[in-house]
Amino acid sequence: MTSPKPSNFHHLEEASEWFAVLSDESVSDIDREGWQNWLESDAEHLKAWQQVESVGVMFTSFQGNNLQQSAGRVLDTSRSRDISRRQMMKGVMSIAGVASLGWFGWEQTPLPSMVASWTADFHTSVGEVSHFALGDGTKVWLNTKSAMNRANSSTLRPIALVEGEALFETDGQVNGRPFSVTCQQAVMKAATSKTRFCLRHLSNQRAILAVYEGTVSLAPLMSRQTKEVKAGEEVVFDNQSIGRIQPVLAIHESWTRGLLIVDDMALSDFIAEIGRYRHGYINLDPSIAALRVIGTYPTQDANLVFDMLENAFPIQVKRVLPWWTSISAV
Repeated sequence: MTSPKPSNFHHLEEASEWFAVLSDESVSDIDREGWQNWLESDAEHLKAWQQVESVGVMFTSFQGNNLQQSAGRVLDTSRSRDISRRQMMKGVMSIAGVASLGWFGWEQTPLPSMVASWTADFHTSVGEVSHFALGDGTKVWLNTKSAMNRANSSTLRPIALVEGEALFETDGQVNGRPFSVTCQQAVMKAATSKTRFCLRHLSNQRAILAVYEGTVSLAPLMSRQTKEVKAGEEVVFDNQSIGRIQPVLAIHESWTRGLLIVDDMALSDFIAEIGRYRHGYINLDPSIAALRVIGTYPTQDANLVFDMLENAFPIQVKRVLPWWTSISAV
């Protein structure tokens, strides 16, 4: 299932600007009336407002400030005539999942998946990257907003990647038990004594395996098909099939060093990558989404990344609110 398409870029721009106005302590009755007129003039305005407000409400819950309350008072007093709170919350809840957790997009995050991540043996928050060693000597890097569990087995050394992305570095079998990783789609087993590979959950119930050292056996859960993925190769798969082997990209390993190394990546995809490491929403003008990005960028300094993009392309980055960034053509 693909992500629901967000509102028109320009409607979202207007909605974010209105949110900034209404969140200001000096907001006037004229401002409120202007916002109400704008909201009622087009059904797309309501949709855009719901999306902006959902990001704002959830982001301020992380920040612990009073912005959510001040905006909420404005909404409650201004909408009572024509827009019910139930209608608004329906729109908010339908998109708040990923927006609240820093993803670029409007996918819904199922509550069971969120709970599973929070209660996992190992987990990271948005923007956090963790590095640790398991008892068998396996080294693990857990990327932003990721979670994994460790299980017991007499024949394997099993790990389950519940959410997100992880890079594993193994060095031989332990008591004859090979290292294995399970995700929602497949089981991967180290087929050589030393391996270094990355596993990442993607959208549309898919995942990607990228191997940098050794060989990893890949077996989808709902298929008898298996494939050995060797060093220098990567492949996208789901629970029934395995895609075509492709040359491995540096980006699936470089994040462990706090870097995104990209080569000919669409700007829309690159912004999605940066969005994984920060709270808030990035509103990208569709007219520049196909620009191609090349270079090395830090994962932990979005402002520097935006400055680098402005220097490289004819684009403008505008920070309307602390949690809302707009990128448009100059």
